[in-house]
Amino acid sequence: MVEQGLGIYIIILLILVLFLVASIFIPFYGFILKRWKGLALGCLIQPFFTVLVCILAFYCIDVYSDHSLHKHKKAAMVTVRKAEADSIKHTWYVKPNEECFYECAKPRHYNPEYVGNDMTLFDVIPLDSFRVCVDDKIIIRFDLKEHKVSATEYDEPIEVVNVDWDKVTDYFGK
Repeated sequence: MVEQGLGIYIIILLILVLFLVASIFIPFYGFILKRWKGLALGCLIQPFFTVLVCILAFYCIDVYSDHSLHKHKKAAMVTVRKAEADSIKHTWYVKPNEECFYECAKPRHYNPEYVGNDMTLFDVIPLDSFRVCVDDKIIIRFDLKEHKVSATEYDEPIEVVNVDWDKVTDYFGK
């Protein structure tokens, strides 16, 4: 997962623990209302409540992660991609705040135990007035007059997928 801080996960975990501790009081509340029948009903309801809260907490974590990834991808001023022969796709989302979100999508047959993508953040280093460097190997050149972008990895050209020219001109101050 991307280094996005543990704050939200700690908050969700604390809320989950709070609900789990609160679920202990369900049988006691049932006992107060209906005596022994309420206690029995509360003991039956408590596991379902606990499972429901756990499912809800994991769903919230998943939704938050997807939202965070979508924010990283949408904030990109340029997106470049390189595909390898065994269908591994490397994608760099270069953002105007001198940060780059990197995603490596591996197909299921590549590693059956691992389902998902490798993601990390890199710094974007401006080289001169219209070039930036990512991860010391990706060089992206911008031609603002012609509205052209070229990207290379170790002097090998790679595909430019998307360019947001408004963000590019704001980044270079024109």
